[in-house]
Amino acid sequence: MAIKHILVPSDFSQTAKSALTCALSIAKTSGAKITLLHIVTVYNDDPYRDDQPFPSLEEYYEQMEQKADGLFEKEISTLGADKVSIERVVRRGFSSYEEILTYAAENDVDMIAIGTHGRKPVARFFLGSVAENIVHRAHCPVLTVRIEDDEAGLPDFKRILVAIDFYEQSEQALQLALSILPQGGILDLLHVVEDVIPPTYFAAEGETIFDIMPQVKIKTKDSLQKVADKLVPENVQPNLIIREGKVAATIIDVAKERKSDIIVMGTHSMNALAQILIGSQANKVIRKAHCPVLTTK
Repeated sequence: MAIKHILVPSDFSQTAKSALTCALSIAKTSGAKITLLHIVTVYNDDPYRDDQPFPSLEEYYEQMEQKADGLFEKEISTLGADKVSIERVVRRGFSSYEEILTYAAENDVDMIAIGTHGRKPVARFFLGSVAENIVHRAHCPVLTVRIEDDEAGLPDFKRILVAIDFYEQSEQALQLALSILPQGGILDLLHVVEDVIPPTYFAAEGETIFDIMPQVKIKTKDSLQKVADKLVPENVQPNLIIREGKVAATIIDVAKERKSDIIVMGTHSMNALAQILIGSQANKVIRKAHCPVLTTK
């Protein structure tokens, strides 16, 4: 899975800048080009208020586009992006996420990198409406970034954690992780066994599913090894990790324990409910992980 074109939507917030730094790091490994995209939208002016005349749309668009050009120039100049091809695009529209998705579909985008903190405090819980729509509607993988560190340089994605649930999407996630893993990088493959003990085993000795059913861990390790043998090249030696617990919480805990630079995982529950929740596990990981999360369908 080659990453050749990364789209970075920007509202010039700190999280948008962090998303750009992450995209730059991946681009330097994969050789991808980056498109910085800003959507100029019309805000809620009230034409019926005498003290708030409705502005000329053309004049408004031109002013915002000029401002965006200046902010793009300032942003790029501070990030050491001299070896990466970066295109700057400003588009007009009424819905930011729809314009972002349209641009991605029309321009062969392989990945979208976006900050997850919206402009309002409540968006810190719900990811921000734009990011949320992008994650579950985009045709390509989406990198979500919560970092808000003004002093942070380009991130180093040498430690990658891939969540494996043995669905097709997790194999795609592994291929995606391999495409951004730098030479000498560390690859961790994690499978979480949900810590639900059937009632019939309540009287058995042991406190965990692994104590009661040790064959579960053995079979899971064999399955993880088969995935690794199928997809991981010989020059990469992945670490196979099997844990029991709540899926999202365990992924987050292992990422902290392993000091992962990025979590890569698949999303596959795209029913009507998942259109709201983005797939419960991925949604929880995106909201609470200490590092960027890259999801793929």
